Amino acid sequence: MSLSLFAAFSNTLSGQISTTYSLRSHAITFKSDRSTVTLDPAITFLWLIGDGYTGFDNTRGATFHAEIDGNFTAGGQLLERQSTLSPFLSNFSRTSSRLPGWGRFKTISPVLETELPLIVDIAKATGFINWAGNIGPLEGINVKLSNDPINFGWGRSPLLLSREDVPYPSLNLGWENDSYHLAFNAVEWIGDTRGVIGGTTEALFSQSRAFLISGGYENEVWGISSLVGRASESDSIKSISALSLSGFVEINDFSSKWEVATSTSSFSTDGISWSLTGEYSHENISAGVNLVSTKRQLYGLANETTWSNAGIPLGVITGGDTKTSSLYFDFRNKTSTTWVFQTEMGTLKNVNYDYNFTWVRGRCSRVISESWNMFGTVCFDYIITPSSNDLPQNPSGNMLSMGIIHGISNL
Repeated sequence: MSLSLFAAFSNTLSGQISTTYSLRSHAITFKSDRSTVTLDPAITFLWLIGDGYTGFDNTRGATFHAEIDGNFTAGGQLLERQSTLSPFLSNFSRTSSRLPGWGRFKTISPVLETELPLIVDIAKATGFINWAGNIGPLEGINVKLSNDPINFGWGRSPLLLSREDVPYPSLNLGWENDSYHLAFNAVEWIGDTRGVIGGTTEALFSQSRAFLISGGYENEVWGISSLVGRASESDSIKSISALSLSGFVEINDFSSKWEVATSTSSFSTDGISWSLTGEYSHENISAGVNLVSTKRQLYGLANETTWSNAGIPLGVITGGDTKTSSLYFDFRNKTSTTWVFQTEMGTLKNVNYDYNFTWVRGRCSRVISESWNMFGTVCFDYIITPSSNDLPQNPSGNMLSMGIIHGISNL
């Protein structure tokens, strides 16, 4: 291969001039006059207690971030986790054989012992490399190769694409200025069915390739953005197309964020799915209400191409026929984040999983080291089932967790 292909990057990727190590803002910092690379550990150690059991949530890994010549940035994380899951996640993961945000897992506890929480062993790796700059007269161009999930819209509960989805590879070409943005994405999702057995002892899962186009306008008061996407299976002519419109309005201390979405399998039969968030925020507190309603066929039909990755619908993990509402309250000091209090109470109904319950979640966190993103936390989850519980799939129980988190969740 001709070395001329790499000539344009030869100066950018030259050797480091100097290397420094810091234990204050980052564990390790490599720095030169043209680049900076930081490396940090990522650790979660939580002790859990619930109805008749105790357990742990332990995550170990590392994160890195790099800036090169002002145009290139790169980053990523590698995490391994052994965890006793909460009552809801235990129920959902037993039914779907997937852990939201992670994907397929290895079980440590017996799967059929439904009276006990599920204990899983799982890992994931994410990363990206991004170039941002100008091409001739065009300013604000960026090209990004990543396997981080894509987020669309401003809503608290995105309908079609969420940053909390299971990771997947994507190639992005985008443009933006102070008010407008436009992006083209090519992505690949993993299906839920296996193909024929080839050279391996276990057949591989099917794949779907999707093309996404999004664009919009925003200022300090309001914004609106649209998304059009089409996904098709690599080994068939099956496909699904989706359309979403999202926006926000901010007036003084009040804000509203919304999203409406539909798909080719849902539009003519079900209609429009939607989410709506209304919030009041003043100084250190914020409080709001969040509503979500998805139509039965929004994410696709049975035995057809679905809007999903690794067997979990993208956006709302319970998929179609989901109705949820919640009230939330947050407190944090915006000038110096030391204490953080969060609480939320809501209801969830879903036909696919036979869910109909009320849940309460609260968290109190104390920052130990703000520069290192380390904090101690106490969190509780409590699920309230109806007195006449005729849905055996409903999760039940409570869980209290306490411990230390470093380098994973941003306060």
